[in-house]
Order: sequence, then C-alpha cells, then structure tokens
Amino acid sequence: MKNEKRLITAALTYVNNIPHVGHIVGCHLPADIFARYCRSFGYDTTFVGGSDMHGTPSLMTAQELNIPVETLTEELHKVHKKIYEKLNISYDIYSNTHTDIHEQVTKDFFMELYNNGYIREGETEMFYCEHDKMFLPDRYVVGTCPHCGFNEASGDQCEKCDSLFSPNELIDARCKICGQKAVLRKSKHIFLILSKGVKELEEWVESKKNIWRPHVYAEAKKWIQEGLKDRCISRDITWGFNIPLKGYENKVFYVWFDAPIGYISLTKELDEKKYEQLWINKSAKIYNFVGKDNIQFHAVFFPTMLLEHKKYNLAYNVVGLNFLNYEGQKFSKSKKIGVFCNALLEDNDEIDIDTLRAYLTTIIPENKDTDYRWEDYKNNTNSELVGKFGNLFNRTLNMIKNYFNGQLNIDINALNNINDLDKEIIDAIKTMPNKISQSFEKAELRDAYKLIMNYATIGNGYIEKSAPWALMKQDKKEEAEKVLALSLNLCASLCIVASPIIPNKTKILWQDQIGLQESPSQNGIWHKASKFNIQKGHKIKDVFPIFERVDNEKLEKFKTIMSTPFDIKEYFNK
Repeated sequence: MKNEKRLITAALTYVNNIPHVGHIVGCHLPADIFARYCRSFGYDTTFVGGSDMHGTPSLMTAQELNIPVETLTEELHKVHKKIYEKLNISYDIYSNTHTDIHEQVTKDFFMELYNNGYIREGETEMFYCEHDKMFLPDRYVVGTCPHCGFNEASGDQCEKCDSLFSPNELIDARCKICGQKAVLRKSKHIFLILSKGVKELEEWVESKKNIWRPHVYAEAKKWIQEGLKDRCISRDITWGFNIPLKGYENKVFYVWFDAPIGYISLTKELDEKKYEQLWINKSAKIYNFVGKDNIQFHAVFFPTMLLEHKKYNLAYNVVGLNFLNYEGQKFSKSKKIGVFCNALLEDNDEIDIDTLRAYLTTIIPENKDTDYRWEDYKNNTNSELVGKFGNLFNRTLNMIKNYFNGQLNIDINALNNINDLDKEIIDAIKTMPNKISQSFEKAELRDAYKLIMNYATIGNGYIEKSAPWALMKQDKKEEAEKVLALSLNLCASLCIVASPIIPNKTKILWQDQIGLQESPSQNGIWHKASKFNIQKGHKIKDVFPIFERVDNEKLEKFKTIMSTPFDIKEYFNK
C-alpha cells in the first residue's frame, strides 16, 4: 500500500488578480495538507498546481490596464507562486498553462478526440456587439440569470447560483465593454460531443458514490439526469491556443477545455516518467481538490473528456469544497471585505504562517459554506495552539531541563512500574496516529485537526494527573522521569501527525527543542508516530514558547494588514 502512487492536484487559478484567503481554503491548502500527509505516510506522492493563464478574465483585465495580456499573466503568475510558497504550499511543480508542453498536450488531446469521433462542427448563436464590431466571449457579456434573477450574470454562467446556461437564455444581455445591448448572431464553432460518453460517465460517477462527498456526487448526478448537451469548445478571442483544424485557425480553445488538461501537462513537465506512472497507469490514484464552482467541470466535463479520449487515468476522488465567507458576508475586493494575500508578498513579523494555516484548517468548507472570523482566529491560536499544543511541549521540555538537566536516562522499552495512567498514554501513542490517519485518508482535514488537538489534550491530562513536580518533591525521581519520558514520546508523535498542517513549528519543535534528527515531515515517517522515538540517554536542546498568544492589540494589527486588498492598477503602474 505504501508504494501506491498518488497524484494530488489543486484547481488551476486564474491570474487576472491575486488570490484571497477564500481561494486558499478552497483548494490550495487542503490539497497541500493532504499531499504532506500522503508523503509522510509513505505513498509515492506527486503534487501539481499552476496558473490558468488563458480565458477572458485575464484578457479583460489586461485591456482595462492597457497592458499586453502576456505581461499581465506572466507577472501575476510569479505573484501567485510567491504567495503559495509563503503559505508553505508544497507543490512539486507550480507552472502554468501557457507553455509549449501544455500547448502540445492540449492539441494532441483534442486531435485524439477528433479522430475518435467526439468533435463536431456546427453553428451557435453568440452575442455580438454592434458598437464594438466583435463577437463577445462569455465574460464580455452581462445580463440577468434565467434561473435566479441575478442581474450581473455572465454569458454562460451565474456566479450567484452557479447555474450554467446557453447564451440565448440570458435575459437583457449587454456588452460589458461599452454597456450597449448585445445581440445574438450565428457563428461557426466546434463542439465536444458529451452525449456519446454519458453512459460510461454515469457508471464511473456511480462507482464514486461511497468515495466522494455527498454534495459532489449529487452535483454530478444532477448534471447527468438533466442530460449532457454538446459543449462549444472554441472562442472568438486572440488569447489562448489556436485550434489545429482548417477554418478555425483564428479561434482558440475554450479555457475550460484547455485548463484541466493542464494537470496532465504539468505532470509531464515535471517528469516524463511520473506522467506515464500517474496518467497512463490505471492503478495510480488521482485526487482533484476543487472549489464549489469547479465541481461540475471536474466531476462531469473533464471526466467525459478523459473517457472519450480513452488513454488517461480518471480521478479517484474529486474533493469538492464549498465557499468561504467573511464574518457573514461574501468576500469583496471593492468593498474591502475579506482577508487578502497581498500582505504575504512582504516580510512581516505580524504574520505567523502556521497559526494562519491552523485556523484556516478549522474552517475548510468541506461540506458547507464556512466563515472566516477574526475572534475565532484569536481563540484557536490562544486555546488550541498555545493552551493545548504548545503548553504540552513547553511543560514537558521545561521539566526535563529543570529536573534532569535536559537528559533522560530511562529505558522506555523496559518500564516495570507502569500504572493505569501510563497505560492510557502508551495506548494513545499506539492508537491515536492511526485514528488521525483515517481522517486524513478521507480528506476530512478538519476532523484530523480536532483529533490532533484531542491527542495534545490527552498528553496534558496525563501530566496534570501524574504531577511530576509532586513526584520530585516526594523524591520519586525515577517515577517523574518515566512520566516525562512518556510525555516526550507523545510530543514527538504529535510533531509527526501535526506536521501536514503546521510544518514550520513542528520542525522547530522536533529538531531544535526535542533534539531529534531529520524532519517530522520526511517521507515515510508516519509509522514512527505510533512508536517510542525517545531512547535512553536522549538529551533535549533549547526550550522556548513556540506559539504567541494573540491579544486584542495584536489581533487588530494582523486584521489591518490582512484586510487591505490588492490594487492591481497600482501594482502595474508603480
């Protein structure tokens, strides 16, 4: 099992702006935590991500800023990459979809579909602006959603209710460039024939009923039951890859045809051998981490493309997340509502990445929409990280330093005075890592975090009940040393199981305080979490508080730093 090959992907992000915290918990952080767990457990793990360079959002932003779209996307790609690095998102590769290798893979993929009979030509009605003399891509059209009445829906999708629809269904359509009425005109395009693959798709979706989250399964079933319509995969814009068919050289691929193929090309760009192992070998497991608005593309459209292509492996699990809100409101850059990532581009002592990662883990929208709340961030830091997790390490290490000059000379494997409290802690070390692993395996990351904190609580309870300070006063030095040796072993175990979520702090605790070698995040280390890693004669290193309490003044400083949105105009005009 440990030799199992796993590919973890995070949804490719548009680079027409920079991400906010909602984007981070919507795919990047959950995918990273899962990938880190998989590595530590010993799976042959590959984690890929990248910037979605194409599509009309980037083209529109570039036009608004009056800069070439290549300049916009290349620069923002670097910004995205820097932010993910700052957040310790451990991609094996973070590239983009405007590379030679991605173009070749995309065109080869398309031609395979074409040769297999899954592509057809046809006419479609598309919006046209008579004022600007141009066909309007979806994002260049705005109107009223036919399903919920939202009056700022784009040409083919409503951002409020997530409905997809045909252009002729949009009500009161107008050009987003000039604001004038948009009219429907016929245009020649190419279509992906989705209906031919619907039977195989339905069988595949049904096989995921007990693997996928209920809302992901329900979303896929809904689309299948409503009937899959052929999908137009060409666009009348200049930004993207030109279609390799005669008569369509001046059109480009629809971004949602191009983008998911990026998972394949990113893997190939990283390593040709891994590409073969992960995409051609059907035994490899692929995990797609995606946001709520991307579920239908990863659970329906992209799988149908793969089934019709017939060569590539399909996802084992589409880990669909929901939306993150801010203090009961939707994120809004214009209204300065939310938590933004541009502050991460600068070195700032006020930002503790691990406390941020830990809190965000508690609000990953796994089964429903969740809220970022500053008071909850403070409480999680103070109660969980400082009060439970950090307190256990601080008490244990300080008593070893003060009572035993930092060195334990007890053989943990030859204890002959074990009492009921000792048995509980020994049992916890042997069993809790497996329970935590079970939650990680199901990508139930919030539950894994709760179990980790429960594990720390068990350690704190053991110290409190065993009271080594009282034992020392009673001249029961050997008994006190046993308690601290068991506690230190639990601390080492905690470092391993918590490292996927708080990798910085656990590494410092493991190496610089406990004094162990290597890293609690290294490949295949998970099995050590249920063993005793502190042997006779072990000497600890330095002792210092690993987390700082957040008072109201510190919270307000952090809030001010993280609540200022990114001004893209100012960035490109500097």
